[in-house]
Formats: sequence, C-alpha cells, structure tokens
Amino acid sequence: MPPFMFDEIKNNNVIANAFLDSTKTDDPSLDDLIASGSVSFKTGMADYEFTSVKQLQLDLEDANKGSSDDGTKKALKKARANLGLLERNFLIISNLNRNNMIAEQRPMYFHYNPKKKRLAVGTDENKRSIVPFEFTGKKLYYGLTAAGTSDLNPMPFDSRYPMVGLHANALNTILDNRIIHEISKGWIAVVILGLGILLAFGVPALSPAMGGLATVVVVAGYTWLSFWLFSNKFVWIDMVGPLSTMAIGYLGITVYNYIQEEKNKQFLKESFGTYVSPELIDQMYDSGEEPSLGGEEGYHTAFFTDIQSFSAFSEKLTASELVALLNQYLTDMTDVLLENNGTLDKYIGDAIVAFYGAPIEIEDHEYWSCITAIKMQESLDLLRQSWQAEGDRWPEIVHHMQNRIGISSGQMVTGNMGSEARMNYTMMGDNVNTAARLESSAKQYGVYIQIANSTYEPVKDRMVVRDLDNVRVMGKNEPVKVWELISEVGKEPEKYKKILPAYHEALDLYKNQEWEKAIEAFKASDSLEDMFSGRKTNPSRIYIPRCEHFMANPPGDDWDGVWT
Repeated sequence: MPPFMFDEIKNNNVIANAFLDSTKTDDPSLDDLIASGSVSFKTGMADYEFTSVKQLQLDLEDANKGSSDDGTKKALKKARANLGLLERNFLIISNLNRNNMIAEQRPMYFHYNPKKKRLAVGTDENKRSIVPFEFTGKKLYYGLTAAGTSDLNPMPFDSRYPMVGLHANALNTILDNRIIHEISKGWIAVVILGLGILLAFGVPALSPAMGGLATVVVVAGYTWLSFWLFSNKFVWIDMVGPLSTMAIGYLGITVYNYIQEEKNKQFLKESFGTYVSPELIDQMYDSGEEPSLGGEEGYHTAFFTDIQSFSAFSEKLTASELVALLNQYLTDMTDVLLENNGTLDKYIGDAIVAFYGAPIEIEDHEYWSCITAIKMQESLDLLRQSWQAEGDRWPEIVHHMQNRIGISSGQMVTGNMGSEARMNYTMMGDNVNTAARLESSAKQYGVYIQIANSTYEPVKDRMVVRDLDNVRVMGKNEPVKVWELISEVGKEPEKYKKILPAYHEALDLYKNQEWEKAIEAFKASDSLEDMFSGRKTNPSRIYIPRCEHFMANPPGDDWDGVWT
C-alpha cells in the first residue's frame, strides 16, 4: 500500500477512535488532533508551530506565494492537498459518528466543473464541502441542466426549464402532501351564474361611476381569492370563465347604456328641439336635470316681440300670402332666439313669447336676451332687403316691416302648466307682465327695443342704451325705469353718436325742471332722429309736450321724475 494511502487510513482510524473514546465528554476537533500529533501530517514548512487548521491554510498559501524554489512550492502544494483530504475525512467521520455509522465510511467524490473540484455550498467566505453522508435519507435526482442539452422544455414561467426540476417538484408535492385540488366545473358554473345576476341586476341599479367601481372591486376580489386559495390552500379555482363573464358582461352593459343614452338624448331633442336650442338640450341632458311638473320659481328674463301694425298686413295680403310671410319671419326670428340660448314659449299670432334661464340655468341670461333683440333687428333688416328685392310681389307695408321687443328680468315661475291632458312649458309672474307691457309701450316712444332696469343693470357696461323714462306702466302700481337698447358697446350706428349726447343733455334739463331749455334741447335732438317710414314719433318728441304740461302745472320740488 502506498504511504499516502496508509497515512490516510491510519489517520481515519485515529479520528474514528477519538470519536469512540468513552472517557471524553466532548467530541474531538481536527485542531486538537493535529496539535497533539495524533494524526500524521507534514506542513512542508520548517519549524512551523501549529495553532489551527484555518491559520495553517493561510500560512501555506502565503508561503507558496513567497517562495521562488520549485521544490519548496511542490512540497507546499502537496501539504495543502493533504490538509484538504484530512478535513474531508474528518467531516465524513464526524457525520457518521453522529448517526452511529462510522463503520460505513468509504470514499465518495462529486464534481461540478471540468476542474474536478468537489461540490460546495455557501458563499466564498463561508463555503464548505458537501460530504456523502448529507445525502443519507434524501431523494437525489441527477439531470441535465446545461444550455444545449436535450432535457430542457417549456414551462408556464420559463421557456427552457430543466425537466429534472419538474420531477423533483412533483416528488416534493407528493412527500409534503401538497396536492392541488381543482374546483369542479359545476361550482364554477354557479359562480359564473352569480356574477351574471350581479351584472344584470346589481350594476345597472348603480350610477356609472359606482357600477364601474363595483365591477373593479369584484374582479380584484375574485383574482385575489384565486391566488390566495392556490398559494395557501392548494385549491385551483378557474379564473378565465368568471373573469371573462365580468369583462364581457360589463362591456355589454356599457354599450347598452350608451345606446340607451343616445336614444334618450335623441328623444329629448325631438321633444324640445322646437322650443330650445340644441346646445341647451345637450346641456340639459348632461346635467341630468329635468323640468319639474307644476313650475319652478327662479330668476329669469322674459322676452316679448311682435310686428308693428300687424293688423294692416291682413288688409293688404291674402291669407296664403300672410301665412307665407309670417312663417318666413317667425322662422328667422326663432332661429336667432335659439342660437342665443333662448327658450321658445309660444307663438301668439305674429308675437313671439320666450324666456331665458329655464328649463336649466343659463349664466348671464340678461346679456343673451339683449343680444337676441339686437340680432333680431339685424335679421329683420335682411328680410326687408330681400322683400324689397322681390319688387311688386309684396306691398309697401311689407318692405318697411318693423317689430318691437320688450325685455324684463326678475323672479318668475317656469314649468309645465295647463291641464293633465294638455300641458305647455311656459312662464308666469309679475316680470312676465312687465316685459309684455314694455313691448306694447315701446310704440308710445317710437322705439323698437325697450328693456327694464332689472335687465339693464347687469349689462350696462356692455350695451349702448338711451334713458327713456321712469313710468307707471299699465297694470302696475310701482314705477318702472325703462331704457331703449341701441347696440353693443362700440357697435352703435354713427347717427346715435350725435343723437344720444344731445338727447341726454335735454333729459337732464327736463329732470332739473328747466322746461324752456329742455324744450329747445329736445327739439334739437329731434332734428337728429331718423324718422323712417312707419316711425311716427321718437323719445325727443314725447318729452316736448311733457315739458309744456309741466310749465303750466309745475310738479313741485319733491317730484320723483315719474310720468303717470
């Protein structure tokens, strides 16, 4: 037997005897056995004083690096190899002794790379060798794992997974009794049916936001439950069927609701399209507000307009001509009304009754009513031009058609009024009567747009007006401050840039009871007025006889400026 093999067997017997020594209470250590000289080992270094195996390993490595003699280096490498073999055998015998199997010690080697190094576990600093005994009582699988081998196949989480791992996992599942149980198809059908009922009856009963949130919560909860059951209880519950039911069902509900909303919007447009502008219908639908039956009180603007001296038209035109003319006029005026956020109340012959701010609230409705009145005058001027261009088709009275407008803002009631069999969305209230009176009284002043002070105040910085009067209108006890609406600021006709200063100067003299000066001033402003065909008077002419009246009947110092 070669010396190195004899020394190895001898040392193994010494180590085994040391473990079997009944006189010792503690297991021997390799450091003690080498220090005591019990085991045969040559360090390859002269006069070396041994302290520990770990220190010996470091000293052998340092000595090898510091030596330049080939013979010395060879001896040091041999010593390092023998020390590694001694450590291995000590570890094997130690494990065998722990399990009363020292007699079964035999050599066993493992290799993990071409350099034939033994298998090891741990990090570089804490690495230790694996000894055969560590496989005792274990199930060991050998398999190919290197790239390019034939035992790699696709798995759900890896496209090239070593099949030896699949078998190891299967054995581990069996040994640990972690068998995966699948929920039956019948129970999955019950779950799908339950989710379908939830989607059919539960989600539609909620608002769109809450319905979507509820669907997300159910989907997230079911997904979490599926993963939790699989991870903790080894129960596999189908996710595809129930989640597909939720996704497809909710998509179907969303599409169905969208179609229904479009139908409802179309129905609303068809129902209210002849009364309010399309923009207002969209806003009403988006806001979700419905006009309440019986009426609703609010701050709105009433709007009245009719044709000047319409009865004379009946005498000049046949019935069919009158209908054709009136339809053309009402169409153009209504288009202007609806384009500027107005709500058409009704037609009364040639008159148009409308209001602003209902059925839903409109911001700055006083301004929109004024814009509508100005645009109506512009549209009527275009109609007159077209009628005049048609020559003798229309009589002279049509060529010079004028309309008058009255506007008043304030509290009023709007809503569905009438009988249960027939209702009309309309307005009622004192301010409605005021607007109607302003439209009719505009004739007395020779003006065509007359607005109440309640309408004037919110728009006074954006509109050009003429201070008309402070009067008690028919049917009302309280005086009303009224104004003639001329145009938007910066868009007034050139003639009014001269008329208005002259007129307001005369009005100031009138309010100061300087009657003679006021008469002369009103005559001067009257000379600037445009007295076109059909206009029989103007505000300046109205005040001249008033001044003459007050000259003969002074109103007194406490006069409030009201004309009754």
